[in-house]
Amino acid sequence: MHGTITSVEPLYVAFHDEEWGAPVHNDRKLFELLTLSQALAELSWPVILSKRGEFREMIDAFYNASVCDLKGKKINQLSKSNGRTLLSEQKLRAVVANAKQIQKVVREFGSFDNYCWSFVNHRPITNGYRHARQVPTKTPKSEAMSKDLMRRGFQCVGPTTVYSFMQVAGIVNDHLRCCFRFDQVRSQPKDAEENMRAEIRLSSHDSEDSEISETWQLVWLC
Repeated sequence: MHGTITSVEPLYVAFHDEEWGAPVHNDRKLFELLTLSQALAELSWPVILSKRGEFREMIDAFYNASVCDLKGKKINQLSKSNGRTLLSEQKLRAVVANAKQIQKVVREFGSFDNYCWSFVNHRPITNGYRHARQVPTKTPKSEAMSKDLMRRGFQCVGPTTVYSFMQVAGIVNDHLRCCFRFDQVRSQPKDAEENMRAEIRLSSHDSEDSEISETWQLVWLC
């Protein structure tokens, strides 16, 4: 998806018109979008969106599971859609491993939001490309985030995957200039973003004495 669409599938069109490229500052949503961006290595956006309910159930299951409660067979059970596995074992284990690492990021930065947006100085990058062929698959910013994520133990977060994540999460605005969403996304109220950050910081402060924040009861492999 490069800021304009040719597909007429309703879910795909709605995703472009309502979500893709809009700045996201909710940790749970950012984790979901990172997971969906990783899935792009195996599935297309239309297929991912058609199974989004199953993806959300899988992610929520990992959120709510107790530490070391999930192992091989149990994880596979939670990651199936109509009896078929949503992701390969490598990608599935990456989701679980990344959930563990996000807890550490939250402890260090206060929120996953604060960490992700720090790579662009907490302001979305507006590229303003005129043609889809101009939109890159990775940038120095995505390479920097990818390198740091991997250093922290995240898996399946190469610079191309990370750039897809930055696009869908609105960290970069890659809607083309001819797209009606280009100006809509760019002109979103800044105070709404600041209010979201303030709420996240307050929530993080209230739970900093807990061993594991209730918001981030994520599971990892033993």
